[in-house]
Amino acid sequence: MRTVVFSLVIFGLTMSLLGGCSSEPAPASPAAQKSPEKAVPVTVITVSSRDLEERFTLPGSLEAWEDLTLAAEIAGPVDWVGPREGKQLTSGTAILTIDSLSQKANLERARVDAEVKRTTMERLERLVAEELVSRQEFDNSVTAYEAARQNLELARIALDKSSVRTPIDGVLDARYVERGEYLKAGDPVAAVVQVDRLKVLVDVPEKDVRYLHVGEQVGVLQSQIDTGEILERIGKLVHLAYKADPVTRTYRAKIEVDNRDRQLRPGMIVRIEALRRTLKDAVAVPLYAVVDLDGRKVVYVEEQGRARLQEVEIGRVLDEQIIIRSGLEPGARLIVKGQQLLSDGMPVTTKEG
Repeated sequence: MRTVVFSLVIFGLTMSLLGGCSSEPAPASPAAQKSPEKAVPVTVITVSSRDLEERFTLPGSLEAWEDLTLAAEIAGPVDWVGPREGKQLTSGTAILTIDSLSQKANLERARVDAEVKRTTMERLERLVAEELVSRQEFDNSVTAYEAARQNLELARIALDKSSVRTPIDGVLDARYVERGEYLKAGDPVAAVVQVDRLKVLVDVPEKDVRYLHVGEQVGVLQSQIDTGEILERIGKLVHLAYKADPVTRTYRAKIEVDNRDRQLRPGMIVRIEALRRTLKDAVAVPLYAVVDLDGRKVVYVEEQGRARLQEVEIGRVLDEQIIIRSGLEPGARLIVKGQQLLSDGMPVTTKEG
């Protein structure tokens, strides 16, 4: 009896399994279905060609157009001082005088002596005509008068040298002596600088010297460290050395700068900016649009909703723009934002930059 029951159970299980195998397969889960590619949002610009100026900058130092140290031309005590330091002077202005009272007295004595000698010579000239004095006596009077006249001229020169005057328009930057000091000829007495115009001295390397020409205009830039402001003005190249410095192998250039507003001062460090060349119909793109991929320089362009990789040959960097020598044509829709997330052929959604 047990054998019959066991056989019926086995038969029932077998039929159940056979019925299960003949049932319809269960539908696949959503996770097993293939999802569509997700588009990457990017920003694009249209590539164009245009003329670009390639410029270069060089450091330079500002100096006064004229920086004079005036010296005493005669010995003696300082008996008068005039303008204070910092005073604007015009050419010919007296700064101080040296022993001027003695020099005035010497001039007056020489003037009187010359006048006496002249009168004597004229009297003897009349007498020699009447044969009342010898010709020799008259000739001696002529010689004496000429000597007196020369002494008078020397006295005038000495008096003029007793006044130290500025030969240029400028600022009295320093006075080295005070009233009462005794000076020897050659002692420095004052410094006068011309600052209405300045000169920029620049050492130009060999690779750039051929781009500079006397008479052309260059930019002169000076940065304010505290505010970040940049003072910019135009200078004129007035001299460019033909011979290189034997040590630095650079060529000295001198640039004239108008400084009537007195914002620049001698000793400041500035930069000059000059045109190297003009690039005609150049293709330039933002520097950040170029991607470094396995040692290659590539960009991504958008074509029919997909990113296309293009290898490019690059040139110089100009003001955060990089020149594309080949590999990218005007009219292409260049991806400039989001390109770091792309690979060739990926779908993209675009926004104009």
